[in-house]
Amino acid sequence: MARISHLNIHWIGTYMPTTGLSINSYLILDEYPTLINTGAPVTVKNLIKNIQSIMDLHNLRYIVLNQSGIAYAGGLEAILSVSPQARVVTSEHESLNLGLYGLFIQPLIIQQGDKLEIGRNTLQFFSASFIGSPSAIFVYHQPGGILFSGEAFSITVSEWKPVLEEDVVDLIEAYYDTHIGDSMIARDSIAKLKDLNINLIAPGHGPMLKNFVGKYVNTLSRTRQAQEYYDA
Repeated sequence: MARISHLNIHWIGTYMPTTGLSINSYLILDEYPTLINTGAPVTVKNLIKNIQSIMDLHNLRYIVLNQSGIAYAGGLEAILSVSPQARVVTSEHESLNLGLYGLFIQPLIIQQGDKLEIGRNTLQFFSASFIGSPSAIFVYHQPGGILFSGEAFSITVSEWKPVLEEDVVDLIEAYYDTHIGDSMIARDSIAKLKDLNINLIAPGHGPMLKNFVGKYVNTLSRTRQAQEYYDA
């Protein structure tokens, strides 16, 4: 676990050294405590333990999902079993996929630009289409300027540190090319992040990224053909 902000935001994910992969979840403590992603079935017990060390799970109000993939929503059933009052928040298409986990619930459906007030903090939602899932979403935290980015800006690392300050653009590109590909739709979604004042990227996998945010956004918003031209 790691507190990543003076705004009471915590990384409560799990790092697996044998693979270099982390499965990230984040907890925002506010008037309406909010969990960003539930992790996978294999990590959800650790997630629950981490949450309980910070707060009473019965007080959890929202569970926000970047997408419905197993690393993001695979632990949802277990979390809801101990936090039945929590409301799931995601896009409409991603909500339909929750039935794959045997869950037939009525989430709070959000669309591009929608905002969710959770107390002193506000979450705003933006399309992350085809970044790991057709209707994935970016979650932007105000006033902290934190982007919960899902698959975008994810990396694998051989040694765990909650926050990286060095330039890891090569690792970001490698993960993106392997897991997402050269989708123009996905890159257009990333390009629109240039309008946001991002101070910290909190991805679905890998450490949080404190510096070089503009460089990362510019790199992933270019198509491979444009990247080759740019580097020539």
